[in-house]
Amino acid sequence: MLMKRLSSGLLVILSVLLLSGCWDRWELNELSIITGMAIDKSDENYELTMQSINPAEIASQEIGNGYAQSFNTTEIAPTIHESLRKHVNKSPRRAFISHLQVLVISEEVAREGITNILDFFYRDHEVRSDFFVLVAKDDQRAKEIMGIVTPLENVPSQNMFDSLQYGARSYGGTRIVTLDDLYQDATAPGIEPSLMGVTVVGDLEEGQERSNAEKNTPSTTLLMEGLAIFRNNALVGWLNQDQSKGLNYITGDIRDSVGSFTCPNSQEDEFALESFKERTKYDVRIVNHKPIIDLTVDIGAHISEVNCKDLDLSKEENFYLIQEQAEQEFVATLQETVKEAKAHQADIVGFGQMIHRKHPTVWEQLEDNWAEEFPNVEVTYEVNINITDTGNIINSFSEDD
Repeated sequence: MLMKRLSSGLLVILSVLLLSGCWDRWELNELSIITGMAIDKSDENYELTMQSINPAEIASQEIGNGYAQSFNTTEIAPTIHESLRKHVNKSPRRAFISHLQVLVISEEVAREGITNILDFFYRDHEVRSDFFVLVAKDDQRAKEIMGIVTPLENVPSQNMFDSLQYGARSYGGTRIVTLDDLYQDATAPGIEPSLMGVTVVGDLEEGQERSNAEKNTPSTTLLMEGLAIFRNNALVGWLNQDQSKGLNYITGDIRDSVGSFTCPNSQEDEFALESFKERTKYDVRIVNHKPIIDLTVDIGAHISEVNCKDLDLSKEENFYLIQEQAEQEFVATLQETVKEAKAHQADIVGFGQMIHRKHPTVWEQLEDNWAEEFPNVEVTYEVNINITDTGNIINSFSEDD
């Protein structure tokens, strides 16, 4: 009987120890919800800017208290984690980064390399890996990007998050790269990372004032444009907007897009196609011990605008002229995209991965010197556009009149 009681007592004690509960919990009113981060350099240290949202102002259905919907704090330290923890010196709450939406890296940081950044964000247990990573373009400091106030979204990090999402859905000139995507491209053989660029258009100082969001025509806006090219996890160059779009077509990351093309019978007039379906196929051939990449892009599209004079689309031959002209210009864009990547010896397209999948033994011979071999790889291009619709009218409005 005594042994039974001792056993029961020990079991209760052990249960109490095991059920210690949330000993390290943080209440909501003790946390600062971080939705955006910016990383710059300050001498040899990291300068980390964190954007916290003000839930009371965002949730208020009335005018609110007149406070800003977000506020930024900046700290400097030799490591990212220390600078993050130092923010408690300026903020009355502990930084909670599980709701991070956007991370902006300055060009200076990106050119030095992003290995340290990947190490912290992948090592920290509080970080989710579904936030977007961008590079501040045109020598803008990342923290300046994080301070621009715009009308539709007063929180800059939310502004960038939404712009990337909707841009990828409806235009195709932007590229969504999450931390997971970045980590895979940075560590996988046969491919290099590419990140979306963001810059400030207009007056920087006015853009950081609340009055910028109160104007019908803001003095300053944020622009998502261009893709940063990385080699060995360091920034080496940029793609322009057309080349960025071309990369998305090559990698099959286009959902819906619109492009303008030169009219077949004129070098001045243009027509527009809206693509709604895209499929990229590739094949790798080995000729004389060298790989040749055959790229085929199939695009479903409809005509969304015609400004071509004297072009009667009711005639079948003219309909095919439009299609052929668009295919030729598409091929030129893809060629320019790959040419720019080759100029920087940075395989952001993933040709190395294609070779690795199709011919692993050949890849073993090329892998160690792939940066030098990549610019010499021969690529063939084929674009097939299937136009299925001309909209509500066949010819241009002026022709129908």
